[in-house]
Amino acid sequence: MTERWPARVRFGGLGGQGLVTLGAVLAEAGALDGLQVAASQSYGSRARGGATRADVILSREEIDFPHVVEADVLVVLAQEAYELYLPGVTDGGLILADDFFVEITQHTGIRQLSVEGTRSAVEKIGNKVAANFVMLGSLVGLEGLVGQDSIEKAMEKLVRPRFLDTNLKAFELGLGLGQRLKKAPGDS
Repeated sequence: MTERWPARVRFGGLGGQGLVTLGAVLAEAGALDGLQVAASQSYGSRARGGATRADVILSREEIDFPHVVEADVLVVLAQEAYELYLPGVTDGGLILADDFFVEITQHTGIRQLSVEGTRSAVEKIGNKVAANFVMLGSLVGLEGLVGQDSIEKAMEKLVRPRFLDTNLKAFELGLGLGQRLKKAPGDS
């Protein structure tokens, strides 16, 4: 498990990428693991296509303020969201960026990793929409914020049945990517 407690996680992307669902699943999994949880979301000017974020705080202690002001972790699936939310990442924070849509720029004091989220979803699952759950799996595989079983139970509760099997496969694919990132010596 991670040493990031409390863990303030922000999912950033564009409307329609399933970020609100990711936030809900992570929050539910945290609750299943017995953690204190707070979650919120923000939509851009357009529901589909505008910048969107979902924030989750996971803590072993009571949460005093239920909103993410500065994120310890940013999981980002769009360049616009990367540029918008990067200034809100804490010194020593982590960014996981979908390498298909996000070009990382150098920033001192922030660990940034490219994840083959969309690329893997297309090549291994045949569905680019599942990239969001590849990214969630990468986060859990790398940081271990919550248990795999808890995520899967949360997905069974919150993901529409017709999408569940595909998203479970995407999550498992992401877990492997995250575990490989944990072992990789080179970060950008």
